[in-house]
Amino acid sequence: MKIYRYLLLVFIAIYIPIRSNAWGAVGHKLVAKIAYSQLPKAVKDSLAVYLQQTTVEEASVWMDEIKSDPSNDSLRPFHYVNIEKGQEYNPDSTRNIIGELNRVISELKERNKYTKEHIEVDLKILIHLIGDLHQPMHNGYASDRGGNSVQVFFAASTSNLHRVWDTDIIEGYILHEPTDWASTANFSKEELAEIKRINILGWLKESRADLESAYDFRGQDINGKYIARNKTIIKQKLLFGGLRLASILKDIFRS
Repeated sequence: MKIYRYLLLVFIAIYIPIRSNAWGAVGHKLVAKIAYSQLPKAVKDSLAVYLQQTTVEEASVWMDEIKSDPSNDSLRPFHYVNIEKGQEYNPDSTRNIIGELNRVISELKERNKYTKEHIEVDLKILIHLIGDLHQPMHNGYASDRGGNSVQVFFAASTSNLHRVWDTDIIEGYILHEPTDWASTANFSKEELAEIKRINILGWLKESRADLESAYDFRGQDINGKYIARNKTIIKQKLLFGGLRLASILKDIFRS
């Protein structure tokens, strides 16, 4: 049985295309939903001007939906940043999520210089990438393609470590729980202020720290203990992503 499972994993690694999204569609929409719930009417109205008939939740998955069109391949490097284990982020000319977030935020703050269509795209990129930044696997290691090359068994099915984090645990466990995990009631006013403080590099470091727990398993089976531990982390990442996206949007539309 073990030999069969090993061969099956090898087959998957070689022959089946591996997903490279960060949070799956459900995760991205949760981040967007939380963010939208935190926005005052004035900011919601501003978003409606640029996004038009597109909701914030729909905008959150736009960057993944357009991946099938080769003409959008230039956007692919912006979903992640590769930093090998033990190293720290070193800003350079590499096209990655950090540089792209800084670019769109800067342009959105000076939106009068750009067309409405340009700002619409920038908003869609921002909404998606804040979600990506809070998915630890998108701040991971090039050597295993952000966990995409780490083949595992989850709930008796084949998967990979990246998918476990962006989809499997969310859809298999978090969605079936009461939604009180998205409440801020457990945080003090001071803690909430710190969580919401805009700090792109600080959020990157947080996600990097979560990789230790993400890779803490033996063999190829993702067991209940692993799920219970990391489900808590994932819920926090989704919540923080939503709160921080709201902070950025408030800051942009105040300027």
